[in-house]
Amino acid sequence: MNRILLLLENKKNRDLLAAWLSMHYEMVADAEHALEQPFDVCIVDGPTLDRVWQQVQARKEREQPVFLPFVLITSLSTVDMVTRYLWQTVDELICLPIEKVELQARVEVLLRARRLSVELKLRTEDLESFFHALTHDLRSPLRAITGFAEALVEDEGARLSERGKHYVETIQRASGQMQELIDALVGFARLGREDLQLQQVELQAVIEKCLRDVQEDIQARQARVSITSPLPVVRAQPVLLKMALTNLLSNALKFVARGVRPEATICAAVVQEVSRIQIQDNGIGIDLRNQAHLFTPFEQLHGAEEYPGIGLGLATVRKAVEMMGGRVGVVSVPGQGSNFWIELPTSR
Repeated sequence: MNRILLLLENKKNRDLLAAWLSMHYEMVADAEHALEQPFDVCIVDGPTLDRVWQQVQARKEREQPVFLPFVLITSLSTVDMVTRYLWQTVDELICLPIEKVELQARVEVLLRARRLSVELKLRTEDLESFFHALTHDLRSPLRAITGFAEALVEDEGARLSERGKHYVETIQRASGQMQELIDALVGFARLGREDLQLQQVELQAVIEKCLRDVQEDIQARQARVSITSPLPVVRAQPVLLKMALTNLLSNALKFVARGVRPEATICAAVVQEVSRIQIQDNGIGIDLRNQAHLFTPFEQLHGAEEYPGIGLGLATVRKAVEMMGGRVGVVSVPGQGSNFWIELPTSR
């Protein structure tokens, strides 16, 4: 994995550089459609990049998520003319005259980065294949357990003792929890696989959809949820934003002390083109020592019996928010509630 493509306008310089690099690397021919050929590092000069930068960007995008490095060779006198390509298209910059040792050192570093990128992609694909097979294999016996438990209740329910009924209910409850775990794992793994397109999003409309999703919990717990208007327009992905806010709202209704009526307040403010969305609750709060691990997958800080869950909700929130270029955090005091916040860029 050491194929080098040279895209240099000056034929003499290209031939000299190709002759030297060919002693260490496999050279790719500078043909008409050179950027369509397989290569691992491309060395390009300013005039050539000025003509083909759109093709370069398209090729880099097709390679994603694998890293495909481009090295720009330019003189000090013309470096200002090519800075519009830095660093969206170019990954390294070398000024003339070229020092062979420096060029080879930089090429080696870029080749190493590309190899690691390819290995990471392959390992990720292997893990995804394993995960898909694992979840598929888990669903089949789970459906059998659930189906036979339901059949037992329907066919033999009248003859079951109270202890037998309790056992069946325990099986059904455990099966439901297992199904919930599998669904949550699949949802978490799929998060971020699709191309992310940010757009203008009316925060008010998204929050109204979130409230409809948790309306059953609101009614069951007789909770009070208030919205401080007006709410801004943010730059986000609507599905991811709704997912994050719904998780935070659901937690605000769930993690309250026994006998306490849940209360949540939603508000947002814009400061220096950043929107901070806050969901404040009157819940049990989180100790400062535990806040650093709060957004880690499978982290459960409270007893599963009193507050059932699998510890993926806040991890999903963090992943969704970071994919949109934002940040998430919390300010909390045990016994005094929590204030979860999300920061996103405002719409432009």
